[in-house]
Amino acid sequence: MSKGDPNLAVDDSRLAASPATRPLPASPVAAPADLSRRGFLKQSGGAASAAALLSLPIAETVAQAAETKVPPAAAPAQLLGPGAVPTTVMVNGKPQKVMIEPRDTLATVLRDRLGLLGTKIGCDRGGCGACTVLVAGSPTLACMTLALDVAGLPGKEPLAVTTVEGLAKGTTLHPLQQAFLDKDALQCGFCTSGMLMSCAALHEKARAEGKLATLGEGEVRAAIAGNLCRCGAYPHIIEAALSAAKGGAK
Repeated sequence: MSKGDPNLAVDDSRLAASPATRPLPASPVAAPADLSRRGFLKQSGGAASAAALLSLPIAETVAQAAETKVPPAAAPAQLLGPGAVPTTVMVNGKPQKVMIEPRDTLATVLRDRLGLLGTKIGCDRGGCGACTVLVAGSPTLACMTLALDVAGLPGKEPLAVTTVEGLAKGTTLHPLQQAFLDKDALQCGFCTSGMLMSCAALHEKARAEGKLATLGEGEVRAAIAGNLCRCGAYPHIIEAALSAAKGGAK
C-alpha cells in the first residue's frame, strides 16, 4: 500500500473529536477537594444520627404491636353436609324435627318431609309465586329458599314458617280463605295457596299499621304482582282480598 493513497489517509481532526479521546466530566459525587478528616467525620456522624431517627418510629411501632393483645381468632364456620343433618323447623307454630340436606329447598322439605302439600311447586325458579309462604311474617318463595336458612341448628333458633295450612284455626277458615270461596277467586286452584299467603302478609301489615279498613286495589295488585294465575282470576282475587279486609277491620 502506498503512503500517498488518499483512501488510507487518517483524518486527525476526526480522531481528535472522537468520544474516546474527550476528557471525562467530573463525577458529581466526588468529594470536595477541601474536605478534611474532621469534616468527613462530622458528616458521617450526621448521617448515622439521621438513620437512627428514621428507624425510631419503626422500632416504636414494632414494640407497640408486640404489646398489643391480638384478639383470639373467630370460631370456624359450622360445616354442614354433604349428608342430611338433624334440624328443627318451626312450621305453623309447631317445632318439627327433620333431617335436611344442604341442597334441600324449603318447598321440598315442606312437601316431601312434612307432608304439607298446600305449598305448590310451579316453575321451581321463583317466577310464579305458587310456593309462597310466610317466613317471619314476610312472603317468601319457598322454592328459592334453602331449608337450612330457616331451620334451627345448634346456636341458631328456627324462623317461624307459616303455610296455607296454618291460616285456618281448626275448622274455621281464615277470612281470606272464606272470601276466596265467596267471590269465586279460584279456578284450577294451583296458584291459590300462594295468592292467599301474599294477601295474608298484606293484611297483617295493614292491620299492624291500622290501615286495613282503607286497603285499596292498588295495594292488593302490588302484593300479588309476583303471583301468576294462568286461569286469569285476578279480578275475583282482588275483590276477595278487599272484601276480607273490610270484614276483618270490623
